[in-house]
Amino acid sequence: MNNEKIELVDARGGWAPGKLEYKPLFSWPPKPIELIKWLFNYPDGFIFPWAIIHFSIVLISYIFFLPSFDKLSTLSFDWISVIFLRNFIILFVYTSLWHWYLHIKEGQGDTYRYNLRKLGKGKQWLFGTQTRENMFFSLFSAVPIQTIYESLMLWCFANDYTLFPIKDFFESSFIFFYCVLLLIFIPILQHIHFYLIHRLIHFKPIYDRVHYFHHKNVNVGPWSGLSMHPIEHILYISTIFIHFVVPSHPIHFIYQGMHTMLGAQKGHSGYERLVVDSKTGKSIPSAGYFHYLHHKYFECNYGELTSPLDKWFGSFHDGTKKTHEKIFKKNKLAEN
Repeated sequence: MNNEKIELVDARGGWAPGKLEYKPLFSWPPKPIELIKWLFNYPDGFIFPWAIIHFSIVLISYIFFLPSFDKLSTLSFDWISVIFLRNFIILFVYTSLWHWYLHIKEGQGDTYRYNLRKLGKGKQWLFGTQTRENMFFSLFSAVPIQTIYESLMLWCFANDYTLFPIKDFFESSFIFFYCVLLLIFIPILQHIHFYLIHRLIHFKPIYDRVHYFHHKNVNVGPWSGLSMHPIEHILYISTIFIHFVVPSHPIHFIYQGMHTMLGAQKGHSGYERLVVDSKTGKSIPSAGYFHYLHHKYFECNYGELTSPLDKWFGSFHDGTKKTHEKIFKKNKLAEN
């Protein structure tokens, strides 16, 4: 690494982690050792801790709160209401814990916090506060749409209305290896889908009518992640439909849907890391500065650091002043 001084764009006292770099998943030439370290490292790996935590939530809900396939083969309000209630409770409890600890109890103060201002209040927010508006659209738009999609997928799987019927899924001798591999790649598939959808909704006519609603959250909190226009929820959560054409077990698309929901909340916590031991300063990853820069500047970082799509298409903001000036000079020229 050279000794060039790196100037960061955030000079307001908030946390800025330094120059951002892409994860080694798509490195060329390949870096297998770095990839393995990134996947399995703790606490800063891809799998540990959050993918494991999210999958554990899904596994418990799958075992205890999923009706039998016989019931799923017929659409019924009885079992769909159970799915809705499960999704509602999981999202409410998970996000409330994040919000309570970071923004009410202020359990770690401003340590690792991007924006030192309080979350918004005033007439521009439904019900008078940013948090109440965010909660309303997360719970009463995102959760119903997630439930409709999940219920439709369960019904299709129960009736073999997919490209690869589930009865054929278990016949492969490599089924266990494939299941685990697909679980690892589900978040990456979601990130690629997110980039494509995100670029679409930044198309000005759609942005002005739909996506602007999410971007009211310049200073983000945990409930900001799913505070979207219902049309954006329809697009964003549609990531689970990939399992119509990818050989999958229902637990795969339930995990993809849940990871999409819970990952959005965690990713908008407003803090780079979550301090788990105040005495030693031990911490685990929380949100991502990469996406925070998107909320701050809008025209950059549409995807995630797992896939280099922003770099390939010229919208990657690495957090430095040099890149900041380059991106926004390019955008100004495009407008003229």
